[in-house]
Amino acid sequence: MTGPAPPFDRFLQYRYHQGLRFDPRGELYYTMDLSGTYNLWHQPVDARGTPGYPTMLTGWTDRAVREFAFADDARSVFYSADRDGDENYQLYRLWLRDGRTETLTNDPKVRHVLPSEPVSVRGAELLYCDNGRDASEFDVVVRHLRTGAVSRPFPTGAYWDHPRFDPAHRRILAHRENSASDTGAFLLDRKRGTVVEVLPHAGDALVVPVDFTSDGRGILLITDLDSDFLRLVVNFPGTGETKVIAGPKADIEEAAYSRRTGTLAYSANVDGYSTLYAGRIGAKFVPLRVPKGAIPFDLWGQRFVLSADGKFLAVLLGDGAAPPEVLRIPLGRGTPGSLTESLVGGVPDAPLPRPKLVRVPAPDGRSVVCLFYAPKRRQSGPMPAVLSIHGGPHLQERPGWQYGGLYQFLNSRGIAVLSPNFRGSLGYGKRFRELLYRDWGGVDLEDYRACAEWLRHRSDVDRSRLAVFGGSYGGFATLSCLTRLPEYWAVGVDVFGPSNLVTFLQSVPPSWRRFTNTMVGDPERDRDFLLSRSPITYLDKLRVDLMVVQGAKDPRVVKAESDQLVERLRSMGRSVKYLVFEDEGHGFTRRSNVVRVSREVSEFLIDHLLPPP
Repeated sequence: MTGPAPPFDRFLQYRYHQGLRFDPRGELYYTMDLSGTYNLWHQPVDARGTPGYPTMLTGWTDRAVREFAFADDARSVFYSADRDGDENYQLYRLWLRDGRTETLTNDPKVRHVLPSEPVSVRGAELLYCDNGRDASEFDVVVRHLRTGAVSRPFPTGAYWDHPRFDPAHRRILAHRENSASDTGAFLLDRKRGTVVEVLPHAGDALVVPVDFTSDGRGILLITDLDSDFLRLVVNFPGTGETKVIAGPKADIEEAAYSRRTGTLAYSANVDGYSTLYAGRIGAKFVPLRVPKGAIPFDLWGQRFVLSADGKFLAVLLGDGAAPPEVLRIPLGRGTPGSLTESLVGGVPDAPLPRPKLVRVPAPDGRSVVCLFYAPKRRQSGPMPAVLSIHGGPHLQERPGWQYGGLYQFLNSRGIAVLSPNFRGSLGYGKRFRELLYRDWGGVDLEDYRACAEWLRHRSDVDRSRLAVFGGSYGGFATLSCLTRLPEYWAVGVDVFGPSNLVTFLQSVPPSWRRFTNTMVGDPERDRDFLLSRSPITYLDKLRVDLMVVQGAKDPRVVKAESDQLVERLRSMGRSVKYLVFEDEGHGFTRRSNVVRVSREVSEFLIDHLLPPP
């Protein structure tokens, strides 16, 4: 390697966009963290697709704007925001003419979840979900905008989300989540008060509503009912007929529909890359001209939206060589173009290499699909490498600017990164996704061993300088690797990962327990098994230095999970670097904290993997 390597700050000089929406006039809105936390921004786009200058519409410093939805008269926008990452979102209304903000809810112990559908101002009704009646459940709430009166028209005792009105506002469609592997779509007749299931099923299946058709007769859904992969279908409740719109041997990951024109667009997931199509129900769908890349998985917000007139699509897309950008894609004539320029500082040695798709052989004859980020330049001799394990576990490793450009920065220092899609990851069908259910620290650990062996047997990788890194479930996997596969690693980094599956399950939010019981286990009935799979049981096997990162307000993996791990290791005389962020939750929203944690993680890895300069 020749010449000085760029400082990490250069990789962090980017804008990160989430939550794309078009207003009824066709102008673009999104949330962005340029101000230091996520606020709502407006960016005009002219008829030729030329972007204008973005303007910040909210000015929060202690809260992050999450979901947002426009009033159907385009005079105001409704949005949710939480404080310090506690995920107890409150609802607000922003008047676009004068910037006045109206607070709609103010109960810091209740989570209010706003769907991203247009709000009926003419009907004077706002639809959302909250757990104010019972912390373990979520109700569909209809709020009258003039009086503030609320009603809960759907049956209680369930976890409801993503409600939407039909075009005539006579029915409400909502999604009910029964478990991690079983969901349903339900239709409420507001006059009769009856609720019927769309696509009723006896066994487990995912049935996720997308929207009503323009005439209100059909319902668009994404489902794996009678299929291993998620398909896009339309159901007609009046006749009971269901037609498959798209059912390739890949999961449908996103769909967007324009009620005004009947235009439908969708994206299929092929080995972590997104292929986009558009058309009309009953007609041929054509592939769209889009650069090779992937729609990133984010914690909130739409990343795939149609304009109200159905003439173009906006999509957030990344390829692993730069941060994701918002692309404007015409559905007819015209050339796709970027509406944003995220990497404002620029990175020396650009363009950076894109990751390569590799298939790592596993002992049972399968292969683990991975992305391999290889340095463009490196020092002489074998290079160090990091195994980076994604969270979820129901997410997928996709090409992107992960962890604030951490992979790309490590590459600039001559360190390779291997990111696996282990058993349990999204994108490879229902059977693959459910292989990890109630088997955390089992089949997944076999896949990590296969990845470590693959790295060890590469002639260009130094087998004595391997690291493992991950956040959330990926933090649990990191700790499992360090304690149960200790012979492979030189160092590890755990970002808010569960260390004890029993205490983790006892402390998750009450509304999560219907999902964690399916995915992980029951903390009382399965106590002995869960302890046998918990990293904290095997801490005496850990051989290397560890870094632990935790948000003090984390509602998903509470701080006590990291505290007990660190205290136990320090009592054993082990070296642990522990970073706690008092104003963050699960996934950091403050720009200053993202910068700090990214820098400290990268420096910790480099100090242990590279010789002193």
